[in-house]
Amino acid sequence: MFEVSENCNSKVKAKRLIKEAEMYQKLRTSFEQYTKLTDEEFDSIKNEMTLKSFNKGDYFVKSGQLCKHIGFLVNGISRVYYLEDGKEITSYFNYQDRNPLVSSFVSFLTNEPSYENIHIIEDAEMLIISKESLDKLYESSNNIQKLGRLMAEHNYVLSMERIYSLQHQSAQQRYELLLKTYPNLLNTIPHHYIASYLGVTPESMSRIRKSIAGS
Repeated sequence: MFEVSENCNSKVKAKRLIKEAEMYQKLRTSFEQYTKLTDEEFDSIKNEMTLKSFNKGDYFVKSGQLCKHIGFLVNGISRVYYLEDGKEITSYFNYQDRNPLVSSFVSFLTNEPSYENIHIIEDAEMLIISKESLDKLYESSNNIQKLGRLMAEHNYVLSMERIYSLQHQSAQQRYELLLKTYPNLLNTIPHHYIASYLGVTPESMSRIRKSIAGS
């Protein structure tokens, strides 16, 4: 009986190790879109990160809390929103293929309380790192520092695109852009979250969808 139990435990451990290896490979593939890393550089990053699982409904950070980590989303979806007159306003979604870095960046960088909530809306797994560990990595390697700069630049571009979309595009144009950039989200995210992201009511979004479907 004990041998059976030990064999089961060994299999579970082996599966977990394989899964973690796959996650870190995803991480490396994503990083190397920006710059190539030596094995030593990637191992130093890996050693500073921790795998954390989140259930649907959990929060990465809530408004008023300090955000002390950045998460790299391996799978799942999160939603970033803030409250305005008691109403939830969705800023953006974190999705592994498009925008995998999860953090309330202003809080993370300034050590001030977050004004945002980061809500897990689909079971998720992240590799997370603290600011202290990130700073240590930057000091250890110019190439890792370059990686951080390029990823920050990419996030800045995404933010500017979002601002431009809100200021200069119609609700229908924003919806069409959402279909292009997040093609799978409509099947997984409640439509009232998407309406909030677009800056329209759920009823208006329904009319937009019908208009596009009928064109």
